[in-house]
Amino acid sequence: MYEIVSALMPPAVVGGAFIVGVVHLVRAEGRAKAAEARPRTAPVEEQADGPS
Repeated sequence: MYEIVSALMPPAVVGGAFIVGVVHLVRAEGRAKAAEARPRTAPVEEQADGPS
């Protein structure tokens, strides 16, 4: 039984790391798309009356 478990551990670890990486990238892309979809507000510029 130990041989079977020890043979399956490396592929399981690599597969888990791959899935975590894909989920991380998908979530990052979702945040980027949401930020692009948000309307940009123009910065409020201070209006100067000129030199006094």
